[in-house]
Amino acid sequence: SEDIFNHIKSDLGFLIDKIIRSGFEYDLQIRNNYFNLYYKGNSLGKISYRTKTQLYNVEIHNKFINKKIKERFMPKEGTYLVFMLRKEQLHPLFSYQNLLSMAQKVKNVNYQEEIAFEQMIMTDNVKRQDLIIIDRQIVDATSKTKMDLLALTQMQKKNYDYQFCVIEVKLGNNPELKGAVSSQLKEYINRISDNFEDYKKCYEKNFTQKQELGLFDDPSLKSLKINIVPGVQGLVVVLGYSGIAKESIDELKKKDPTIKILHLKNIIDLSKAS
Repeated sequence: SEDIFNHIKSDLGFLIDKIIRSGFEYDLQIRNNYFNLYYKGNSLGKISYRTKTQLYNVEIHNKFINKKIKERFMPKEGTYLVFMLRKEQLHPLFSYQNLLSMAQKVKNVNYQEEIAFEQMIMTDNVKRQDLIIIDRQIVDATSKTKMDLLALTQMQKKNYDYQFCVIEVKLGNNPELKGAVSSQLKEYINRISDNFEDYKKCYEKNFTQKQELGLFDDPSLKSLKINIVPGVQGLVVVLGYSGIAKESIDELKKKDPTIKILHLKNIIDLSKAS
């Protein structure tokens, strides 16, 4: 609701600053009446606001929280620790030292190469107007499967019309590249196309709310107006493992000649060094 959004906007400004200063290693995504906090693509916590109690409900996996934080804030124990906090307690919980501790535990417990690659794509594309990565790890009421990234692609330069683009992120050694990724991508494209008006309404609002929160660091995005139009694109972004990847991509292209693939290679070219 707007009331919940306004509370979070006024009370979590300090966290937005931390996200921008981190170069978007931390990330905040707007969900249905709650926010997801990410670190390098890994879900770090779920933040919601209860209007009846005027308290924040913060859920964080117990693997990411050290003993000192538990003793100070006394969360409800479980697989996910539940912190019930007044707004004044948000900043102490998400202090620089505590975020550093949580981030280190995420690295130790939950590191996945494809998630790290996904994060690099997001951080390297944050200041673009022609392609705006609007969300990650997307699920909806129609299916439990997750899209990796959802972007908005500008139809023409200096135009406000955008289309959705589903981006699936794969390492070059992922066996899904041989065929399964094609059906995944088609499922996601159809899901958005079949529910286009809902997705349009959701993500146009999502975009304006992120502008209000200050989550766009680039001046051109802070005042941008968008209009999402029908038509959903799909893209598979592949990283590394060139020999294995080429074989898989060739096989995939035979099965689905229309699929769009961008293969990024970690090739060292000394002539380009400066």
